[in-house]
Amino acid sequence: RDPATDSSADQDEELLVPINSESDLNHARMVARETCKLVGLRGYQAQKVVTAVSELCRNIARYVGSGQVRFRVDTNNECIIIIALDQGPGISNLEEIFAGEYRSTTGLGRGLIGSRDLADHFDIETGPSGTTIELGFRYGRRKPWTTSTT
Repeated sequence: RDPATDSSADQDEELLVPINSESDLNHARMVARETCKLVGLRGYQAQKVVTAVSELCRNIARYVGSGQVRFRVDTNNECIIIIALDQGPGISNLEEIFAGEYRSTTGLGRGLIGSRDLADHFDIETGPSGTTIELGFRYGRRKPWTTSTT
């Protein structure tokens, strides 16, 4: 990419990882680890990022079949931004899931709750045209974000 001719070069770079099956989870986890290394997150803090990415990717592969995860480092706010998106039917029982009342037949139904609890920022939008989940993980010393589930 040529910064002189590409106007997006001024923006934070974003890496996209397609998720089409559970075999894509390893690639997404590797990208999560490398992103953590890039900003100096180590140990437990890095493991939180990798675990959350793994849970979201597993949900995409298991329940939708395909989607993508985007990784971006926001240097202004000193955080890693991860956006998982799919074009599935949406999550109809979101309130039940976040109330801890849902038990999946293929697992514990804890992927979304676990990801939310691991992240400094969590936002989810879901509907008949798909689901978008944004996670934020701080690597600096700024004040933590809040969590919303709309």
